[in-house]
Amino acid sequence: MPSYSDDEKIIIAKSYVYPNIRKEAGLSSAQLQIDDDVWPQIVRPLGFDSGIRTLERTVNGICRKVARMLVEGKSQNIHITTVNVKEFLPTW
Repeated sequence: MPSYSDDEKIIIAKSYVYPNIRKEAGLSSAQLQIDDDVWPQIVRPLGFDSGIRTLERTVNGICRKVARMLVEGKSQNIHITTVNVKEFLPTW
């Protein structure tokens, strides 16, 4: 069964999924920044998945968590790095 490679998923996530979901959550690019070296952890948080549906849910969870933090006044902008990525990944 054909599936996307991790590199293809990263490109899809950075180019299409993330901008769309960030916009839907009402976040600007200044409010949420994700380092390039974090994307492999976002793409594969739970192991192998052939499609991008789990990827969409993961990015959606990150954006919603950041939007909630901004609304609650906990921060003005969020920068996700390899150090703090685990606190933003949704738990299933």
